[in-house]
Amino acid sequence: MPLTKNNPAIRAEANRNRREKTYDGKPVKPVLYVGKWVGHGRYVAAQDESGTLVRDSKGRPVPFASL
Repeated sequence: MPLTKNNPAIRAEANRNRREKTYDGKPVKPVLYVGKWVGHGRYVAAQDESGTLVRDSKGRPVPFASL
């Protein structure tokens, strides 16, 4: 098969690389964070394998897109 962007094998590999992110060497996954009641709004945050949100120095959840 030719190496084009429409090749399913290449597309799957690109998506896997885009989804798999790490924070401090540990894999994280995206979760919806709803912080409207504390003034943070709604966004996709990072969660580690143990189920806890990844937080910055101020205690606010880290957006998944910023990793």
